[in-house]
Amino acid sequence: MHAAPSRTARCAAALLGVLALTLLTASPSAAHQAAPASPLAAPAASAPAYDPTARPTAIVGIGDSLTSGEGGGSYRAGRAPGQWCHRSAHAQVELARPPGVDTTVNLACSGAGTDHVRLGGSRHYGERPQTEALADVTRTHDVRSIVLTVGANDIPVAGLAVECALRFLTWRPACADRWDTELPKRLTALQPRIEQNLRDIRTVMRRSGRPDDSYDLILQSYASPSGGVSRHSLLRRAAEGCPFSDRDMRWVRDTMFPALTATSAKVAAAVPGVRFLDLTHALDGRQVCAPGTTRKAELSWGVHLDPTRLVHGPGPNLVAHSLHPNAAGHRELARCLAQFHTHPDPSATCVRPPGPDRGPQLAPRP
Repeated sequence: MHAAPSRTARCAAALLGVLALTLLTASPSAAHQAAPASPLAAPAASAPAYDPTARPTAIVGIGDSLTSGEGGGSYRAGRAPGQWCHRSAHAQVELARPPGVDTTVNLACSGAGTDHVRLGGSRHYGERPQTEALADVTRTHDVRSIVLTVGANDIPVAGLAVECALRFLTWRPACADRWDTELPKRLTALQPRIEQNLRDIRTVMRRSGRPDDSYDLILQSYASPSGGVSRHSLLRRAAEGCPFSDRDMRWVRDTMFPALTATSAKVAAAVPGVRFLDLTHALDGRQVCAPGTTRKAELSWGVHLDPTRLVHGPGPNLVAHSLHPNAAGHRELARCLAQFHTHPDPSATCVRPPGPDRGPQLAPRP
């Protein structure tokens, strides 16, 4: 049994994590560039009649780290060295199959943006765009549900987190003031990209002979990694994995993630038949450094570098779990998704009711 790391070691890991995230987000990826329109076409008139005979039923995960299960551990091996999609056995789509569904096909990949999902988009870690991979899945599986979470890497949220952390660690003003004006611009650009991803999924399914009403298409928002305030003093925050100012922690909880959720909700409403699951508050009170909880009870990772992952090689795998749900957090999000599969309404929000912690519950969206 290993001894718990000292506060000094945790502080060093947090600082190294911020530095690593800085290096990994220093150059813009294709996901943050203006992407050309997807090669959408109307379903061919000769689309095959849908016949699910002798094919296993499946739920399919598409998108980025939230759907892949980043932070959950127990990752499937990558197809090649340096492939860090981090598809976890603890991912939502693995733990929350709809009733009657046989298997999970998780195409989501940590670090993916909308350009890595759309038809005709870019490769990510050597894999072709996820909607193109979905076309293969439709030939071998009877797809009953598709869950998409995407958009954070287009902002990019990791770059924003690095900026806020570096400002805190160098005693500079909070980053919220700059992002208050920048975020709306990024979200305006993001909205049509997510919509295109949804329409591309529809196109792939129609080409396979699947009517829109023969499967569930669910768009999810993200769970806020910030509880809005830290239970730790300013001097301890880096060691505890939350090197952020009070102002930035409140802004992330009260402004940034609600705005990202509102954008996704608008997109879902614009594409007929798409259902929307709001996860913004699903981990409330149990995020890293949140007051009223403990390190053991936290449902998300803090910012730090994990040197034990060097056994899998250097790369983003060393820090990618930062500010993501841990395995317990992904299980909580899976409870939200499982409830939503049988929920009658087209949209719902997942919340943690006050009082004794009984886990997340669905509620009507305001």
